[in-house]
Amino acid sequence: MSDKALIDRINKETDIVKLVSEFVSLEKRGKNYMGLCPFHDEKTPSFSVSPEKNLAVCMGCRKGGNPVTFLQLIKNVSYEDAIKELADRLGIEVKVENKKKDPNESLYNLMDEATAFYQYALKHTKKGQEAFQYLLDRGLTEEDINHFQIGFAPHADNLYKLLRSKGYPTTDMMKLGLVSQNEEGKYYDIFRSRVIFPIKDSLGRIVGFSGRTTKKTEPAKYINSTETPIFKKGELLYHLSDAKLHSVKQGFVVLNEGFFDVIQTFKAGLKSVVATMGTALTKNHAQQLKKITNHVVVVYDGDNAGIEATLKSIPILKDEKINVSVLHLKDKLDPDEYIKKNGYESYKSLFNDSLQDPYQFGYQIYLKDKDFKRSVDVETFKKQMSALLYKADPAIKKQYEADIYQKYHIQLNLGFVQYELPPKKSVQVNKRVITKAENAIDLILTDLLIHPKRLEQFVEKIGKDKLITSLQQKLASDIYKYYLTTNDDHVNLEYFYAMIDYPEALKIYLDKEVYKRKLKLSDNDFNHCLEAIEEYHQNYLQVETLMNELRTTNDEQRKQEIAQKILEIQKRGKV
Repeated sequence: MSDKALIDRINKETDIVKLVSEFVSLEKRGKNYMGLCPFHDEKTPSFSVSPEKNLAVCMGCRKGGNPVTFLQLIKNVSYEDAIKELADRLGIEVKVENKKKDPNESLYNLMDEATAFYQYALKHTKKGQEAFQYLLDRGLTEEDINHFQIGFAPHADNLYKLLRSKGYPTTDMMKLGLVSQNEEGKYYDIFRSRVIFPIKDSLGRIVGFSGRTTKKTEPAKYINSTETPIFKKGELLYHLSDAKLHSVKQGFVVLNEGFFDVIQTFKAGLKSVVATMGTALTKNHAQQLKKITNHVVVVYDGDNAGIEATLKSIPILKDEKINVSVLHLKDKLDPDEYIKKNGYESYKSLFNDSLQDPYQFGYQIYLKDKDFKRSVDVETFKKQMSALLYKADPAIKKQYEADIYQKYHIQLNLGFVQYELPPKKSVQVNKRVITKAENAIDLILTDLLIHPKRLEQFVEKIGKDKLITSLQQKLASDIYKYYLTTNDDHVNLEYFYAMIDYPEALKIYLDKEVYKRKLKLSDNDFNHCLEAIEEYHQNYLQVETLMNELRTTNDEQRKQEIAQKILEIQKRGKV
């Protein structure tokens, strides 16, 4: 696919003006064509398209190039995918060597069939017409409904019957969460009497559904596809594949919570928009966003739950070095409600006038309803700000530390989570002493996973300097961050997994008998652990000092004395 002759042919035969015109409005100026750059905001056209050179390049930001490069940039796809698409347009066969067939191809085909069925039922059944009217009443047009491929699931088991008639295995229908079986052995459709939102993966393949009731009396507003081989809700962002196409030009991605929020934001002209579909933002979500943008604007619901979710999302996005802005909607409105009340232009103008720095947003939120004459409010505020600033640049941390101390005489202590902890150099201390200390630290960390009782003691007496392994350093910092972020009385693993990137390594602690049986350290055991850690630390420092001297001295007699002292320390460690 990367053969130079093939690429040259594709670039030569592709009409650059026709290609660019799919994405940019062009006007002829002399030999060339001009338009507004799709890669950055501008008011005066600087994007030049030359039919003679078959190039499209912005005179301002310099982005663009030949047809393949332009398509790669504008669609945010790989170079190979851009070649393949243009080759297909030209009718050029591109051979891909050793391409393995996707083992889930039949499942994707089945999901496409289900989507087509739901779309048909929306417009061609009596109940579907009622659901169609419901969508119109929610502010959608038929064009919107078609674009987002929204459908309707009838009450009868027609999907099962249709798929069976087309030869799809019942086992696959059940595997995808479309069909189930009752006690009598009869198969029935899972989604019934609900508006259906197809959910796509990052490649645009439909992998699951979310069904919304139109009845106010229904207790479950939404039901979603169950976890399947191709549907992992915690790894998917609604509308991501479409958002990729517009992220370059828009310059940022809008992060919403729900389906209607995404649709209305899209209709407002902010087409690079995704949603977490009601789940907490995860590290996986943030990594997917990082692939298509360096700037995320968080626009969650304006109520307390939305504010809390916004604050939790900030450090997760910052972990991936993403620039974050926050748009907080007043009066507890969500984007859908705001647009209905104030209109699209008002909503879109907020992205120019009302975006907030995430730290300033959190600072203002955490100051609310605080009485700093009460010690509990002081401690809560310190924890909240420490969690918020967890991944902030040291200069920003210092700025907030100074501002808070000057205004409220509260001293933040951000040192424990401020810096990445460097690995210690290996020093030949007796292995039994090291193992004893490592086990002691592991025991305390496991105890902290169960409850935060000794968190402050851990930070005060051990801190970052006395941790031994890199895993202990990461886990200690993340546990500290977790308890600062939440008010939980134990580590909730589902949320904790979203924060970390070493889930397999964490199992070392989760498999310990102490964790499984939720055994809590006694004061006596905790003190013994501290003694073991301190013993190792002192031995480490002494040996490190002696080893440095051993490397620098030329006195043979002194070398023997140093070696003897190191042996004595190691023997003392065995006692």
